[in-house]
Amino acid sequence: MKDLIRDTRVQRLLLANVTGSIGSGITIVAIPWLLVHRTGGDQIYGYATIGTTIALFLFMPYYGAWIDGHSRKKMLLAGELFGLAATLSMAAFAFFSGRVATWQLIVSFFCGMMYYTLHYPAKYAFLQQIIDAKHFQSLSGLMEIQGQTASMISGGLAGMLVDRVPLWQILLIDAGTYLFSFVIQSTLPYRSTHLTRGTPAGNAWRTMAEGWRWLRAHARLSIFFGCALVPFILVMVDNYLLPVYVTSVLHAPASVFGGGEIAFAVGALLAGVFIPVIATKRGTTPVILVTMTLCLIALTLLMLLHSPGGYFTLMAIFGLGNAGCRVARTAALLHAVPNAVMGRVSMFFNAADRLLRTILISLSTMIVVHHSPTLAFMALWLVMLSAILGAIATRSAVALLGG
Repeated sequence: MKDLIRDTRVQRLLLANVTGSIGSGITIVAIPWLLVHRTGGDQIYGYATIGTTIALFLFMPYYGAWIDGHSRKKMLLAGELFGLAATLSMAAFAFFSGRVATWQLIVSFFCGMMYYTLHYPAKYAFLQQIIDAKHFQSLSGLMEIQGQTASMISGGLAGMLVDRVPLWQILLIDAGTYLFSFVIQSTLPYRSTHLTRGTPAGNAWRTMAEGWRWLRAHARLSIFFGCALVPFILVMVDNYLLPVYVTSVLHAPASVFGGGEIAFAVGALLAGVFIPVIATKRGTTPVILVTMTLCLIALTLLMLLHSPGGYFTLMAIFGLGNAGCRVARTAALLHAVPNAVMGRVSMFFNAADRLLRTILISLSTMIVVHHSPTLAFMALWLVMLSAILGAIATRSAVALLGG
């Protein structure tokens, strides 16, 4: 990892990613908070989330083809420009109108989610192209540390700013982070080597067929990667369930919920530091299986332990398991998937993520309304168990890659 950190390209990219992630993170935290505190805001936020998921799901096939058909650096820079233009536009509307309409909050939320959709697939395709394969484990660990650091900073900033300053000022801060990230990333040396092997042409859905053919030709490997994605999906679902759980089951104040988020981040940071080392020595497959099992243990404790201390402990375990699985999975994916189709293959997994996430959020919402969050966690526990069994059944496909 030391050699990787000394690479000036990685230093600049990490700096740009932390800054841009803080900006988008502030938006993602602040906008829902403002929405849910309006009349009917909970319902509006739910509809906005579902609508955003569907829109991004339909957009992904086109974007996957664009990533593989164009310079990955240009795609990264385009994402920063999108974030800059979107936040500046919403800031201008809020400033000149003197108020913040609900539609502005919905559009700002959508743009924040769109930024993530644009940024991460292009980033990993870009990194796969410029970094030597021997550094993939360390690289995925650094990306996790960067992501968790940005989440902690953005969450703290959003909490301090959202009730103290007008939205247009928050959006101006976000816009500044996108501009800074754009400037830093524009200095990165880059050559589009993947384009020499043939640029995808024609209808986006037809070019996506190349990605599908790769997945079908490596079916067991694809299933393994899909199962290893489940912990991250469940964390996204838990973002909806945990506030309800803390309030209605633990009967605890917001400080307990905040403490759980910090415990989760600490576990994730530990994963970013230690999992690359362990995976290099022990192999990717056992690390993924163990970290998935940690997520299952955390969900079990959620149903059994109904105290703040137990909540902090299980959240730390959940953070370690989720981040550890993501670090190992990312490294394995970078090793396994040819760079020429990385964008399209990533889009298939992202589409599966969005689809399963929407189904589980809808299911969890219905369960909470008619029963309790504990029963919803039981449903997620069954999903996690199924994913572990699927990963165990297909683990030999990763072993063939030396993982």
